[in-house]
Amino acid sequence: MLALTASLMIASAQDIIVLKNSERIDAKIVNVSSTEISYKKASYLDGPTFTLNIAEVSSIIYANGDVQAFNAAPESTVAVTAAPENTTAVATVAATPKTNSDKLRFNLEPQGEKRTFGISAGYTSKQMKDKDEDKYPWCYMGDDESKKSSAALRIGFYWAPEFRYGIGLQTGLYYDMSTSTYKDDVISLSSSEHSLSIPLRIQYRYEIIPDLSIFLYTGPSFDISLAYTEKASYMGETEKESLYGKDSDLNRFNMLWGVGAGVRWKGLQLMLGGDWGLTDIFKDDPWKTKLNKPFSISLTYLF
Repeated sequence: MLALTASLMIASAQDIIVLKNSERIDAKIVNVSSTEISYKKASYLDGPTFTLNIAEVSSIIYANGDVQAFNAAPESTVAVTAAPENTTAVATVAATPKTNSDKLRFNLEPQGEKRTFGISAGYTSKQMKDKDEDKYPWCYMGDDESKKSSAALRIGFYWAPEFRYGIGLQTGLYYDMSTSTYKDDVISLSSSEHSLSIPLRIQYRYEIIPDLSIFLYTGPSFDISLAYTEKASYMGETEKESLYGKDSDLNRFNMLWGVGAGVRWKGLQLMLGGDWGLTDIFKDDPWKTKLNKPFSISLTYLF
């Protein structure tokens, strides 16, 4: 009778540690900290004290029936059946299999490091397009009618501060240089144009996994021509002319609308897009000629 009473007292005083692999340990809890659990084995209370990393533990079922869980989204469900006084609490552990939804979550806010400022280099095409849809290179010399645009080198600074949920502003300051040459047995011609471009766009960035993102953008950009010169060499004579002279009919300021997309991996970003003119490039132009940049590509290093 004494042995039975002692056995019931030990059983009623024991705690149960439930591990994440569904294993149970009959124990007497000594201490619970933020990183580990100290306990003695229920069958040998005078024995050594053991410790467990708290990351291995799903829950503790105390002798009085209270349950302490250690993960917000446990991998297993623990059901505790209340028992009469002086009897051992019975814990039933039913494993709940993981689903893909436990691993893949849609995050409204990008989780990786936010990099907003960078140095950019790339290529853009520049062309003139009139109301009849005829297209001409921006810098053009010669009689090659198959050429529809001029190549321009682009370098500059990229800045894209974000507000919330991956939505932000995309802007910066870029320098564009476009050139063209033509030469035959009689004459040599060349032209060059230098301009600044300032985009002011809305950008949305979605982070697929930490540090890997895709983004879309749209909005206006503003081009300011700094210099546009033409040079002709004929019979040893060279003439140079500025197209922004006193009587020039060219507008130095042009506004365009752009759309594009890109991908970002940590500090490297690749961006593709195009811009289409909104304002006339010539003063009092009945042909309504616009400046277009139908294709641009740039590589940016972000800090």
